[in-house]
Amino acid sequence: MVKVELYTSSATGMLKIKKDQQAIKNLLEAKGIQYIEYDVASDQERREEMKKISGKTVLPQLMIDGKFAGEVEDLQYLEEDNKFIDLFK
Repeated sequence: MVKVELYTSSATGMLKIKKDQQAIKNLLEAKGIQYIEYDVASDQERREEMKKISGKTVLPQLMIDGKFAGEVEDLQYLEEDNKFIDLFK
């Protein structure tokens, strides 16, 4: 079983980020994929870990087995091509 981690922020006031976070959660849940969510607004250590792994600060971010899997647009493109689920094999 793969380890799936979703990095989000509860402290954002930006509507796009809120929508993107919900879109990834909806996609994961629709596929029956269990994940751990980290709120980087209240966990500086996780925020630094996220930046170290991906080299990015944009939210949300998905990690699979400790590797950067993408941002919401990347994941949506994969889903449109029926390749999203392949990330978890």
